[in-house]
Amino acid sequence: MKRSHVEVLIVGAGPAGLSAAKAIHDSNKSSIRVIERESQAGGIPRHTFHTGYGVRDFHRLMSGPKYAARYVREVESRGIEISTSTTAFDWVDDQTLAITSPKGIEEVKADRIVLATGARERGRHARQIPGTRPAGIYTTGLLQQSVFINHEKIGTRAVIVGAEHVSYSAIMTLRHAGVKIAAMITPLVNHETFGAVNLAATAIYRFPLIRSASITEIFGREQVSGVQVLQNNSNKLKETFIECDVLVFTADWIPDNELVRLRDIEINPQTKSPIVDSRGETKLAGVYAIGNLVLPIKSADQCAVQARTLFS
Repeated sequence: MKRSHVEVLIVGAGPAGLSAAKAIHDSNKSSIRVIERESQAGGIPRHTFHTGYGVRDFHRLMSGPKYAARYVREVESRGIEISTSTTAFDWVDDQTLAITSPKGIEEVKADRIVLATGARERGRHARQIPGTRPAGIYTTGLLQQSVFINHEKIGTRAVIVGAEHVSYSAIMTLRHAGVKIAAMITPLVNHETFGAVNLAATAIYRFPLIRSASITEIFGREQVSGVQVLQNNSNKLKETFIECDVLVFTADWIPDNELVRLRDIEINPQTKSPIVDSRGETKLAGVYAIGNLVLPIKSADQCAVQARTLFS
């Protein structure tokens, strides 16, 4: 088995992890290695093709792929190693992670370990929604990969669950794929994005935002055929069937905290994120948690700026 040592090991090559790598290198020229389980570095922005990235960190508007590519380019130009298709799957001790890649198993010892594994949206199973198990059910991340990377034809008519920033990102992805928006559903009394964004989206794409509502059942055999929606309007319950062949679950974030749990690092019982101090350090000395591993969820450039500030 191969064994190696670096001064800093960063787990996750999204905006937070890459920004941390840049900041650490520029401040003290440490030996740094970044590992990423996906086949390409850059995180979620690399398959988010709309604009809106880069305002806080690069002071310009960029598309997701261009934003991700810039971070990868700037990290690689510093001679920092990025190991893709590489997953940290266990701890050997407090300073050593076991990783696996196409090259095999490796143990990497580091003076500092930075966890930048991010967060994911809860899918249909985690939300415990009854009904059949047809195709056509996505999270935003899976939807974007299916449309922009795999170029799949996904359907014609969609219902979106959630009304956060990322939910409106899903709208743009669906429209790029030629899918009509049948409705957006939120359990809250209002959306959670900017008022101007909601106003523009509903005016341009002409879909209803159904508030104080939830999906109670999913229909369809091989493909989604519709959903049953229960709305609580001024304490009056109303059930509606909405026909659709695509269902997208957005937001409702959970941190990718598997490594945290494997080492029994103390977590926040509400968010399930590791508890960190003002420097981003967890209760385990020398182990840091940054970006969207530490909820509440933040935009990509907020994560990047936070990481830069912590490690500069």
